[in-house]
Amino acid sequence: MTKPLDGIKVLDLSWVFSAPYATLILQDLGAEVVKVERPGAGDRSRSIPPFKESVSGYFYMLNRGKKSISLNMKSEEGKKIFLELAKEFDVIVENFVAGTVDKLGIGYEAVKEVNPKIIYASLNGFGSDGPYSHLPCIDGIAQAMGGLMSQNGLEGGKPLKTGPAVADSLSGIYLTVGILSAIIERNKTGKGQRIEVSMMDSVFSVLEETVIRTSMTGEPLMARGNKDPLGAPWEAFQTSDDKWVIVCASGNDRFTKVYQGIGRDDIVKEFEGDDIPSLEKRAANLDYLNEIFEEWAKNRTAEQVLRFLADLHIPAGEVKNGKDLIYDPHLIGRNMVVDVEHPVLGKVKLPNLPIKFFEKEIGLRNGDTPIEPQLGEHNEQILQSILGLKETEIKQLREKGVIFNSKIINSMH
Repeated sequence: MTKPLDGIKVLDLSWVFSAPYATLILQDLGAEVVKVERPGAGDRSRSIPPFKESVSGYFYMLNRGKKSISLNMKSEEGKKIFLELAKEFDVIVENFVAGTVDKLGIGYEAVKEVNPKIIYASLNGFGSDGPYSHLPCIDGIAQAMGGLMSQNGLEGGKPLKTGPAVADSLSGIYLTVGILSAIIERNKTGKGQRIEVSMMDSVFSVLEETVIRTSMTGEPLMARGNKDPLGAPWEAFQTSDDKWVIVCASGNDRFTKVYQGIGRDDIVKEFEGDDIPSLEKRAANLDYLNEIFEEWAKNRTAEQVLRFLADLHIPAGEVKNGKDLIYDPHLIGRNMVVDVEHPVLGKVKLPNLPIKFFEKEIGLRNGDTPIEPQLGEHNEQILQSILGLKETEIKQLREKGVIFNSKIINSMH
């Protein structure tokens, strides 16, 4: 079965999570992705747990189905081979600190000389210009400097980041969108181009009303945690069976339904109204209104609370953890949780591509056996099939330390 990106070849210099997440999406959509890794070490995520027999589940999750060559980019021969490979690829992806690839002599300008149609996609913390551009960055830094931590919530007065690396994944998704857009434009013009995504920019771009509200009021938007002034009740509430349910009752009609439903007509009379003053009054008293609903919810099970709210068409849901999710009937029914087989890890579950094509099946299927590449596993295959090198030439490159093969370099142990 054909896929949308069949025939697109991606030379992937990226490592850890952000840009490898982008190339994973491209791979799921049909692109051939070849990782270019450091000799002797490879992608740092090979050393990130969980492990089984020194194999990293983290690396597997992000790099299943890709190929790997191990190339010493600091050697002149390594750079020459990279530029020869670049002639045959559609896209190059990298996520080093801005300027690193240029210092190595493998940046966009160098590649464009040999392949004017190349799409050179860079993902970094702060972009290639601006006062922060030289700074290193990882997810937590981008969440902080992009504004997310100041709004996410507080614990003992301390700002909190989100658990998952949302700055990484968000910037990876933006990079994917940029690459696909550049491919479409190249199909029209015949020209490649350089594109860039910054992690700080990506976080800043999704802060909802932060910028417009701050510019209009002159005051920064403070941490809300689970609350929102758009309605009441609006919070996570613990139920009698020690589960948590989040309720987001936006608007006057939902406010009225909920508090009438729990027998608090007095609250409805005091706070109802579909005008701005009533909305502002509820927002100013949100803690009080949440406490009233909390008293009602804590004496009922999560199922009872959710059924009550569903009957009123109030947005609400159980707060699920990882164990809940991998057995969730809705996710399983939508083929979002997929059982795959791995020669070392055994039978494991992976999240599937959330993009659904109604005319064809894209992504993983139950029973698939995708594997991650070992470090330098495809050196010979790629150098022979793409560059036409002979076995003797490849052997010489290996002896000089230009390329490197290893059965398993997935752990620091």
